[in-house]
Formats: sequence, C-alpha cells, structure tokens
Amino acid sequence: MLTDRDALTAREWIVGNGLGGYASGTVSGIATRRYHGLLVAALSPPRGRQVLIAHLDEAITLRYLRAPLSAHAFPGVVQPEGWRHLVTFALDPLPRWQWRVGEAVLERTVFMVRGQNTTVVRYTLVDAPGAIALTVRPFGAFRDFHHHAKQNPDARIAAVTVSDRPGTVLIQPYEGGASVLMQAPGVFHASPDWWRGFQHEAERARGLDAEEDLFTPGEYVMALAPGESVHVVLTAEGRLPDDLAVLEAREIARLRALVPAGHADPRVDQLHRAVDLYRAELARPPAVLAGYPWFEDWGRDTLIAFTGLYLVPRRLAEAKELLGAFAKYVDQGMLPNRFPDGGGGHADDNTVDAPMWFLHAARRFVQYSGDLDFARRTLIPAMRAIVEAFRRGTKYNIHQRPDGLVSAGDASTQLTWMDARCGDTVFTPRHGCPVEINALWYAGLRSIAWLCAETGDEGAADRWYREADHVRASFRERFWNADGAYLFDVVRDDYRDPAVRPNALYAVALPGDLLPLEQCEAVLRRARDELLVPMAVRTLSPNDPAYKGRYAGDPWSRDSAYHQGTAWPFLLGAYTAAVVRVGRRRGTPEAEAEARAEAGRCFEELATGLTSYGLGHLPEVVEGDAPHRPGGCFAQAWSDAEALRALVEDVAGAGPEDDL
Repeated sequence: MLTDRDALTAREWIVGNGLGGYASGTVSGIATRRYHGLLVAALSPPRGRQVLIAHLDEAITLRYLRAPLSAHAFPGVVQPEGWRHLVTFALDPLPRWQWRVGEAVLERTVFMVRGQNTTVVRYTLVDAPGAIALTVRPFGAFRDFHHHAKQNPDARIAAVTVSDRPGTVLIQPYEGGASVLMQAPGVFHASPDWWRGFQHEAERARGLDAEEDLFTPGEYVMALAPGESVHVVLTAEGRLPDDLAVLEAREIARLRALVPAGHADPRVDQLHRAVDLYRAELARPPAVLAGYPWFEDWGRDTLIAFTGLYLVPRRLAEAKELLGAFAKYVDQGMLPNRFPDGGGGHADDNTVDAPMWFLHAARRFVQYSGDLDFARRTLIPAMRAIVEAFRRGTKYNIHQRPDGLVSAGDASTQLTWMDARCGDTVFTPRHGCPVEINALWYAGLRSIAWLCAETGDEGAADRWYREADHVRASFRERFWNADGAYLFDVVRDDYRDPAVRPNALYAVALPGDLLPLEQCEAVLRRARDELLVPMAVRTLSPNDPAYKGRYAGDPWSRDSAYHQGTAWPFLLGAYTAAVVRVGRRRGTPEAEAEARAEAGRCFEELATGLTSYGLGHLPEVVEGDAPHRPGGCFAQAWSDAEALRALVEDVAGAGPEDDL
C-alpha cells in the first residue's frame, strides 16, 4: 500500500490534448488547486480554458463491501479516504492507478484524445473473486480555470438523457455555455445536488481563496467482471468519439514514439515526453503554453525554450511554422510577450527580450535545418525589422545608444524576464542596459550577419559584423566589474548595478566570444560559488542584503522573492552552455571533455526533480535556501526544454555547432 497521504498529494500528474486543454490532479486524488480537473477544456485553443468536470468520485462494491476510492479535503477533514486502498501509481506513459479492496484489484488509466477536449477514463478489474459494481459520480465546475465555483440557483445541475446514445447524458448548467457529454456502459441514476466546501490547500498556501462548491447530476453504476475493462468518456466536443480502446492505444504509441531511438539515458527519454505537453501544435496558429497549470502562451518563454521544444526533438516542420507565425507578429521591432487568455483584448508586447530571443531561435533553426530559403524569405526580413527598429528606437524607450548598447524602459517598467511586480511596486527595476539583453543583442547582430553571409549577401554581413564589433567593445568597457570580477547586471549613464545575478551567464554562454576567456572563467567561478544549487541557479547571490531564500506566502511575499534569490531550473541551461563554451575556448580535447563532464554533474539530481512535484516534469522555481523546495507551476516549459537541450547539446555534444 502507498501509505503517505501527504507525499501522494504533493505529487501532481497531467496529460494534455495538443490544444492547450488538459487533465490534472494529485496521485492521492485530493484536489489541491483550482486548476486541477479531469476535463479542463481549451475552448479557444490554446486559450479559453475552463474546468468543466473537476473529478469523478469512484467506489466499488464487492459482495457486501462498499469502498470509496476517491478523496477530498473539506474544512478540517479528508473524506472519503480512498487513497488508503491505493497500491501502485505509475506513468506508463499514461497515469495509472491500482487500488486493492479485499481481494479485488481495480486499475484506472486517464488520457485525452489528441486534438479534442475529450477525457477518457478506463477502468479494468485486474483481479477479483467475482464481478463488482463500479459507481462513478461526476462533479462539475463549469468555470474559468482561474476562479472558483460557488453554489448558485441559476445553474441547471440536472443531466439530460441523450435518448439515441445509450448510457449518455448531457450536462449544461448555463444557457449558451459549455456543455459536456458523458457516456459510460451502465445505468445513470439522477440525483442532482451541490457539494460545498471543497478545500484547495495549494491555493491557501499562495494566499488566495481556497474554497469551492461543485455540483453533481447523479451517478453511473456499472457491472465489471474480472479481466474486463470499461471506458468513461467526458467531452466538450458535442459528439462522442468511437473506438476508445484504439484511441488509447494510439495515444500510448504516440507518447512512446516521442523518444528517438538510440538514447541510453532514461532522463532524456522522459524529457522528450515532457516537452510534448507544452506544444499546442494543433491550435491555430500553433502555440506553446509556458507552464501548467496556469500559464498562457508567452512569447519570451516560447523562444527561450524553442531549441529544447522543437530543434532537439527534430520537429523542424513545426519549428518552421512557429517561427513563421512569430515573424508575422513583428511590429516596430516588438513581439508579443503574452496573448490574453480567453481570446479577447490585445496581445502584450511589453518585453525587450522576446525579439532578442527570436534572433537566437532563427539562427539555431537554420543551423539545425539548413533551410536557407526560409531564412532568406522569412527570417532575415523579420530579423532586420527587429534590429532596425531597435537602432532607431521603438516602444518603451527601447533604443540603441551611440555606444551601440541597447537601453530599455524606465523606473515604472519591467521589460526583461525579471519582471515581478505587485501593484505599483517593481521589485527588480532593470531599466537602462541590462547585461543579458546586450549579450543577446551582440549575438543577434552576429546571427543576422552569419545568415546574410550564408545566403550570399556579403555586403550586409560585413555591415552587421562591424556593428557587432562596436557593441562588443562597448560591452567590455561598460559591463566588466573589475573589483567584483563579475559583470554589472544593469548599467545606466550614472549607475552600475553590482548585484551578482545569473544574467551575466548569457555573456559567456552565447556564441561570438563577447568576453575575453579569463573574464568568462571569472564569471563562471562566481556563479558556481554563489548561484548554483542542485538543478537550478539562484537569481541573486545569498551574500546580497536583498537576498530572499524562501519562496512562499501571499502574492506580495512570493513576488518579492521571485527574482531576489529564488532559483530557476531553466537557468541551469545557461550555466551548462557557459561551462562548455569556456571548455572549448581553452583549446584542448581534455578541457572540453572536463567541461562536458561538469555539465553532466549538474543533472545528477534530475531524476529526483522529475518525481518530487510535477511527475515527469521540472518546476518553475525552487527555493534558494536548502532543501530547495519546488514551487510555482509544477510543469514549466523552459525548465523541461532547457534540461533536454543541455543534456543533448552540452553534455552529450550532439547537435550542430553554434559558432559565429
């Protein structure tokens, strides 16, 4: 038996449908988040997500013994306690539970139909002395996934029997709203009611409202013989799928095929499956969900994660489609950072780094694909539009200074990835010339120069290389902190920020030899000594008076620590890329081999990271102080993608060279 309720509840599973919809919960079955749900549909893919069916209550009756298999938290109590019957849980590759009640063993598997807002639950009676009765009761929420449902008299909570489809009922609590068809091979007994006071402990820990009311229209009762399987279907598509066993087998085969042949590292295999969750490739246009359960499709996150999400897995056609879509969005040199959930309003372009990361992603795509025609027709024009707009000056006071460096923003804006704020309080003001922005600017200029040369435009290539040389000279003069043997994090005409932050790593990790080798080595030493923690990199040195080692509490507490010491797994990719680039610059095979070995040691705790919070995924953040507890989203795109990229490119040395 699995007997540690808290450990089972701390581990969260998730499956997706390629549209942005998902099903998710905890191993114990106790919902701890408002975002948990068995059918969370993306009604305007990849956005418009609604928790339609929160969960199914299950119970089995064997002879005269009735045992509930579900578990819920109510004020001061967990009832029922179905987790006590749980004997195994595994991702195989779908989430699979087995419960034992007396002599009966019941198995449950959950999957979503690819390209549909449809969840299918399969129950198999693995072993029993005879037939059992399986009771399944749905609980509906039918609300935006950012909010909680409350009992209200306007909801029509009774299900409607669909006369031409045996075992099918329609659940549609609000006129004109979303509806769910539910089908099961049994008898439906109507008993509409509200259950009140479900407690979501993770929301309470985040300082948010934590209580929800859910309705149930009734329950199905099904007979199940030993060795027999039944499927329960929940769909928001308006029609029921056929051949459920075939659909399940197809999804299992698809997930297993995500792993390229010949890999000997099971962690790499798992990460290939992990990054698939974020690719909403069936949405139009295709998109990337930055993190589950609550993040939307963020431009910056997509482009930082791009190599690990698309290029390392060799999904080059999808990569090309995504870059083509981003190229069309370029406006005054800017790219969208966030598309509004629900499909309404305007996309936010309040980021200086998303366009910079587009330059990086474009270069890497061509290095992986060799597609110079796409570079000539689509990528280079978009890159030129970005670079020229930055040189002229564009929104948010983004402009190139006479010394070639890029300056952005003012005291009221947050334009880099360190963008936490609460109300009018900006926790990490970085207006001026941020170090990683100018490292990306330098690499971006060399990227467009390289692409121009590859496509035969030598005149343009020479121009951009000269521009990059000017930036490099200014960068070395303005950013090097000789007293601290590190890089200033931000410079302005009258100010240089000496905070030791991970942003300096990009000046070492990106191609083009922005810094002399000895300065690169000094940056690495300082980062290794003060920022590196198991499977992540701190956002601020613990020697800084502003350091916060814990990430917890209400929004103010969390946002104030977000970039002031909290560690981020995705930054480990910048660290390992820097380690390997320095090793290669030392000029001997032995130095490069040792660098790759050091990069590999950074992932010694990866297996633990993939099983301690979001199962099969890496979290958004971990605390800066030991024991480095995970926090934020339990599955984050750039965390998983950069781990995959680093293991393949930095540790194994696979993939095309990235020298400019």
